[in-house]
Amino acid sequence: MPTRRNLRAGLTAASARLREVNSPELAEHVDTVLALSMYELGAELNEDTNLSIRLPVTARDRIVAAVEAARNAAPENEKNQHSVTASVNEGFTAYLAGTFTPSPPVRARRGVAEEKVNLNVRPDTALREQVENTGVKPMHVASDWLMRRYETGPYTPGAQQAPRAAGSVRMPQVPRPIRELIRTRVADAGKNVNQEIEAAFDQFLAGEFTPTAPVWPKGADMVPFKVSPNNDLFDAVKAKAEGVTPMQVAIAYLLSEYGIDPASAAE
Repeated sequence: MPTRRNLRAGLTAASARLREVNSPELAEHVDTVLALSMYELGAELNEDTNLSIRLPVTARDRIVAAVEAARNAAPENEKNQHSVTASVNEGFTAYLAGTFTPSPPVRARRGVAEEKVNLNVRPDTALREQVENTGVKPMHVASDWLMRRYETGPYTPGAQQAPRAAGSVRMPQVPRPIRELIRTRVADAGKNVNQEIEAAFDQFLAGEFTPTAPVWPKGADMVPFKVSPNNDLFDAVKAKAEGVTPMQVAIAYLLSEYGIDPASAAE
């Protein structure tokens, strides 16, 4: 009894052979069975095993070309070691071992983003599940790993990330001690509050940060916290968020990222 994988390979070979012997009608019947197999031949061909990696089209082309070149240059007994899937498995392994940390995803400004396409692979199921269990999307780990390894996308030598335009002024109300703690700790880290808020929005939109609206002590001295994160990001978070506002997402992230306890507002 052939395995599902062997059955599919056999059907593909049969279709090609039928065309060689001038039996295109019979080949079409075989092709129909192959098309149906995507839905009926079980887990081996199930869409759930597929990982679609969203990449800029130029990055996708660069990665595929680099993998193909490495495969062609490899000895015959090592060619199978060179594939996009094998590289993704290496990235998952490095991430789980703590030797690779993907950068937060960056959303390009509206109107300047390069067209994105899917690069489909079938990575090791156990590795993929372990990555998912960390709370980070496997697609993000895979895309960042591939672009870094093959020096494309934001990792192209000499590439510069275009800064996001400042957005409208937002003035969420926060307790005075909290505002000062955020400003101080962000500055001490050599960072910018608006950029940190945009990082919060990026991670929220990528599904890598789940906010809980902060609860302030009763009677806290509330003051405006003047910020101006990018409008496109703000609007995207507003459209996706349920039960929280974009600025609650931002404040929750800053509290978590900089270890600030909401209860310190009472100090």
